[in-house]
Amino acid sequence: MAYLQMISDLGMNYTLNRPLFDGQAKARIQEIGAAAPQIKDFDSWHAVWLGLAKTAEKEQRWLDAATYYHQAEFYLPAGDVRNGLYDDFARNYALGMKGVAGYERHEIPYPGGHLPGFRLPAKGKDLATIVFHGGYDSFVEEFYPFLEPLTNYGWTVLGFDGPGQGGALRQGIFFTHEWERFAKAVLDYFKLSEVDWLGASCGGYMALRAAAFEPRIKHVISLPATYWGVDMTLKQMTPGQDKHLVSLFKAGDRTGVEALVAEQRKQSTCFNWCITQGMHITGTKTPFDCLTSLATHNLEGILQSVKQDVLVTEGEDDHLFNVDWIYRIMRELVCARSVTARIFTSREGAEQHCQVGNSALAREEIMRWLSRFHAGMAMPGSEGTAAA
Repeated sequence: MAYLQMISDLGMNYTLNRPLFDGQAKARIQEIGAAAPQIKDFDSWHAVWLGLAKTAEKEQRWLDAATYYHQAEFYLPAGDVRNGLYDDFARNYALGMKGVAGYERHEIPYPGGHLPGFRLPAKGKDLATIVFHGGYDSFVEEFYPFLEPLTNYGWTVLGFDGPGQGGALRQGIFFTHEWERFAKAVLDYFKLSEVDWLGASCGGYMALRAAAFEPRIKHVISLPATYWGVDMTLKQMTPGQDKHLVSLFKAGDRTGVEALVAEQRKQSTCFNWCITQGMHITGTKTPFDCLTSLATHNLEGILQSVKQDVLVTEGEDDHLFNVDWIYRIMRELVCARSVTARIFTSREGAEQHCQVGNSALAREEIMRWLSRFHAGMAMPGSEGTAAA
């Protein structure tokens, strides 16, 4: 396993690593590594990935092309160009997955359209069902390689884009803090009475929120843990300016907020992306309105209603989330049946956000934890550790 340093910008280097399968995608590493020196800013990022995508599509490397189109749209503002690149992604991904055994495409009815995703049936005896979703920026399809191995241990996997994500966002279904609505739609569609639940990145908040209102969720994993929808954006600011922004925002000072955000967008590409992406997924036109929408994503007063078994995680060098957020969440899970925490370290090669660099270790930890609750489910081997 490996987390590769290819470009100097912290956030862009992280995003570049996401499709490299923890250093295992040798051909992609070679292709992307040759192009990486051309990336200097968001404009060159878009141009490089778009070029790679078109080449891969021409060569009928459908899954590479889909991945590269996703990367090409990643830092763009909302609009027709970004929407068109999602369509390019979806077209190529469908071609790449055509005929893949065990991959079932589904569209769940939802107000405003449908929630796109997939079902992966368990290999052998079906022992449990796990529902997965991402968070602030992912397309559910990019997690297929992470999720598919779960089927070897008796899980049926349901992976779907929710409001504000991937194919749902493409239909104008915007981000919502009420993730229990997404949960109900998925569970009702598949007529499920009990499931395990996994949310990645900002999906960690959503998973806990859904569990607080949906008793059919029995075991919930927050990978990693976040508390307030604005926290990730605040973390990217110049020290001290985060508190300044919160003061202006809570005072309702739209002009002050907009001015400070404009200044900080010049200082940090991560902060700039948080705002650009936030407006994209919430359907808002200004940073103030974006923050107003994101602020509704809040676990205050919610965690006391979580009665399930809970696994909360974090990476010690996560550039988007603070490790300390996990402790506040644990303190407020006063009614949970059980609470387990796992902080991944650089020694394990799993210190990054969502354990990019050694995601197999995160998957192994999740399976080990869940196997405690399912009789007859085999314990996984040391796949993550062995590959490190």
